[in-house]
Amino acid sequence: MQGTVLTDAGSPLPGVVVSDGLRVTRTDDDGRFRIDEVRGSVFVSRPAGWRADRWYVDATEVDPVFTLSPVPVRMPVRFAHLTDTHLGTGAGYPQPAEIGTGERLSRAFQEIAAAHPGLEAFVVTGDLTDRGLPEEFSAFVAATATTELTVHAIPGNHDHLVPEPTDLVSRNGYAIHSGEPRHYESFLGPRWYSFDLPGLHVVALDWFTHELGLDHETQDAWLRADLEALDPETPWIMLCHDQPWRSILDGLPRAPIATFSGHRHTSRVVSSGATLHVNTPPAMFGGVDNSPATHRIVVWDGERISIDSQRTYPPRSDARPGRAGTEQARWTTTTPAVGQRTPFVVADGRVVVPVALDDEARGALAAYDARSGEPLWLAGLDSPLRSAPVVAGTGAIISSTVSGTTRAHDPATGEMLWRRPTSDPLRRFGFYAPTLVDGLVLIGDQAALRALDQRTGETVWERSDIAPYQIFVTLSAPVVDPSGEAGSAPTVLWAGFPEPHTPVRLDPRTGETVPSTDTASTDGLFEVLTRGAGLPIRTPSVDPASGDLVATGLTSVFRRSASGSATRWSYPTSVPWNPVGVDLGSHGALVVDAGGAVAMLDPATGDQLWRTEIRADSDECFLTYRRSPHPLFARATRVGDRLLVPALDGDIVTLDARTGAALGRFATGVPVLAPLVVYDDTAIALHRDGRLVAYPLAALSGALS
Repeated sequence: MQGTVLTDAGSPLPGVVVSDGLRVTRTDDDGRFRIDEVRGSVFVSRPAGWRADRWYVDATEVDPVFTLSPVPVRMPVRFAHLTDTHLGTGAGYPQPAEIGTGERLSRAFQEIAAAHPGLEAFVVTGDLTDRGLPEEFSAFVAATATTELTVHAIPGNHDHLVPEPTDLVSRNGYAIHSGEPRHYESFLGPRWYSFDLPGLHVVALDWFTHELGLDHETQDAWLRADLEALDPETPWIMLCHDQPWRSILDGLPRAPIATFSGHRHTSRVVSSGATLHVNTPPAMFGGVDNSPATHRIVVWDGERISIDSQRTYPPRSDARPGRAGTEQARWTTTTPAVGQRTPFVVADGRVVVPVALDDEARGALAAYDARSGEPLWLAGLDSPLRSAPVVAGTGAIISSTVSGTTRAHDPATGEMLWRRPTSDPLRRFGFYAPTLVDGLVLIGDQAALRALDQRTGETVWERSDIAPYQIFVTLSAPVVDPSGEAGSAPTVLWAGFPEPHTPVRLDPRTGETVPSTDTASTDGLFEVLTRGAGLPIRTPSVDPASGDLVATGLTSVFRRSASGSATRWSYPTSVPWNPVGVDLGSHGALVVDAGGAVAMLDPATGDQLWRTEIRADSDECFLTYRRSPHPLFARATRVGDRLLVPALDGDIVTLDARTGAALGRFATGVPVLAPLVVYDDTAIALHRDGRLVAYPLAALSGALS
């Protein structure tokens, strides 16, 4: 193919990169280019300061002309990163899902552009559609036409869900599904390409077909040729549906300064080597890690990349006060970041709060005096902390960051006692608390579970064969089974979503699987999603008498055998992916339904002992695949025969644990996302605005007027 790149005034543009997705060339002084034996669509890498009338043509076009028009060059450059819009009907999910629609995406484009004048473009990193259907692609294309800004899109695995997908394990041991790209290409053109922003080169890939091995050699060859055509001093970033792994990054001429991805429905921003990896939650609904619907404003100032996370849905209300009410508080202090949904702990009179500073790719542990709120120490971490720390006796606070690096800190001083780096900084997504058992720390995921020595952090054993690497992040931790015979060594149970389907019993000292005669479930991912099968999505509780698991699943809480797939009972929840695990105690199995109720169940039969509806005027949504506000989020805290239930309107509701009767409702003014922690005669709350407040228990449990 021969073609030409011209300005809108008809002048030739020399030096413009043109490619067919394999070979890379530049236009000559006459703006002409030539590519022999064209592989596929031919595209122009749009230079900074120019906008193309069209940026690609079909391989069959004869002597195409690309016309570029000049646009103002502004510094710093700002663009909006959105991902996983999932335009569709939501059919096929275990409960009604509030996924994306063309109308909502159009509104998001318009509102984001209005809120950030001078925005250069939108970048949408895959799963544009939910099922890869033509009507869904039509809705996406129509939405892009409602904004004057350029929309740079790449495909995700959902955009390739044709023909009917089947479960498979990829060439890199990734449990995923089949697919092919015909619908994406017919609506949106090349699946990998590049373009330029002022002082910054941008490369976009099709991660899914690369992972499946359908075209990875072609993409790799093109990527290297594209980068080699650059000035070696030009910084570059990568757009990739999933966090790019070594299969993409190894062997490149030089590393990107940043990558932008989605796919996991999580918030994970980490630095690895010279690269900032930005994994963003879905733009239209809540993430699997209970992130709200999110987009990020990305700024390139010519030297570095910075990000600013923004909530997309639901719109924030201006009516609620911005500070927690502290008139009756014993003390109040401010933590280093906004209050998050991760639980905090009290250890030997110290409140230890996990800190996630996603926009800065760092975290911390912050300690405060539980009696006065006075700051005691702050231990900085090199990536955000989105899982609860655990207390190892009086000697250590142990935590694991979103990248999987595990540390022990001295509770008195915050001094780091040991650090065990993650086994895979690109693939580890750490969102559950470490499990302590028999002097060991269990941490990792189904494809790389490790046992560390609590005293030294040394690796005692590591398993990489429990299950393939998973499409969903792990939110269910291994649990200790206390139901064995007196004096017997403890064992550990692990069941999760979507793997392992049947609980795996491990010897914590060796990591070896304890033999079982039960038949493992062979359900595939799509079967599990459709049926909402009995797999824990939160860390389960273990019945100390029988060893049965009592857990929160996709559509219900349930009790199941720990040695097989038999489900004893199931109790439906009003929202999918309920964020709260089941709490077993002396009053029964306590269920907090984020849709607006607290229930107590008979743990043996699942019979409802009582159920109390709780309403709250909230504008918060942290539910997976949802965007509508909901009243509850955090686990209830037991205090004798009382339950303290934080609500997302900032109220703390006190219930009678025996009957469910409402005993009081205390208004603080700001939502509480993490469970309350009781210390002496106070209940300590971490508010959404980042303030840590200790309230007298007496103030929370007064009788209703």
